[in-house]
Amino acid sequence: MPGADEPGDFADLKNTIASKDFEDTRMTIAKSVLKNHCLFVSQVKDLMGLFTFENTKLDFAKYAYSYTYDQGNYFKVNDMFDFESSISDLDKYINSRR
Repeated sequence: MPGADEPGDFADLKNTIASKDFEDTRMTIAKSVLKNHCLFVSQVKDLMGLFTFENTKLDFAKYAYSYTYDQGNYFKVNDMFDFESSISDLDKYINSRR
């Protein structure tokens, strides 16, 4: 299971996602895994790096927030965005969840 305590399984998850040609398929796999497993912020960032489009990265970051062990470090995912508007959008989303 690809939790933070299973680095080999997380590597397998990354490889599985990266092997898919379509962004939607990558997102479907990533979201389905998070339904049963939590990640650390560093792992969320790793998975975000597998997505090509800014809006997909933002969608995944929003979804993954609830499945993250160290939510206090979630500001670190901002490094994965190219646009300030995405950072702002994620911040609004997180604040609405508190």
